[in-house]
Amino acid sequence: MLASERRVYIMKNLYQKGIINIKDIARELNISEITVRRDFEKMELEGKLKRVQGGAALEEALENAELTMQNRLSVHVPKKRLVSEAAADLVQDGDHVFVDAGTTMAPLLDILLLKPVKIVTYNSLIVRNMPNPVAEMFVVGGKYLPHYSMFVGASAQDMLKQFRFNIAFLGCSGVDVEEGVVYTTEMESLLMKKIALERAEKQYLLLDDSKLEKHGFLKFTDLSGFTGIICNRIDNKPYIEKVMWV
Repeated sequence: MLASERRVYIMKNLYQKGIINIKDIARELNISEITVRRDFEKMELEGKLKRVQGGAALEEALENAELTMQNRLSVHVPKKRLVSEAAADLVQDGDHVFVDAGTTMAPLLDILLLKPVKIVTYNSLIVRNMPNPVAEMFVVGGKYLPHYSMFVGASAQDMLKQFRFNIAFLGCSGVDVEEGVVYTTEMESLLMKKIALERAEKQYLLLDDSKLEKHGFLKFTDLSGFTGIICNRIDNKPYIEKVMWV
């Protein structure tokens, strides 16, 4: 592959992900990590990217990722809190709990940290506010996606496969109620979700009503694959099996 073709591939990945990893690019293009580093160095001199530890990023990705996450954290807060409180009531002392990535899970993490349970997550929001947590926390590590505040990739998947859960709480980007399909937006988080579903005794889908009848980019699973679904109460509720309106 020509250098110009490699750099087109690198830029395409940067625009898709914001931050990319040297090892991933080397593996995907079947080239040495030294070659990738040299490409990054040249592209940084050209002002196309900024090198970071182990990879490269778009300047705007570094500047905007935290702001974007803060904006998402401020949306539908009362609804997310209602859903999280109902979910936390399902957790027993001593449970091993999986918590998905996403801002819907932020208030749930805040509640669960005060319970005598073990929490496993790839959601970096768990480390926002930890004054004196009662819970034991396990954050699986891997490639960091700042736009989503989560760790993903092969190492994160391998680590997640080592756990079993009494209960798993998962989020989504949308639900097609008529078709019974649950969507997500990011391929690597989809793989993490599927592992958690398989490793849990009980699985709950958490969402607020803004996700209803909202199609997404990737099919994650079917609604029938969950033990239950928790959503805030609304007028003109659609019929969904196993749903808990709160």
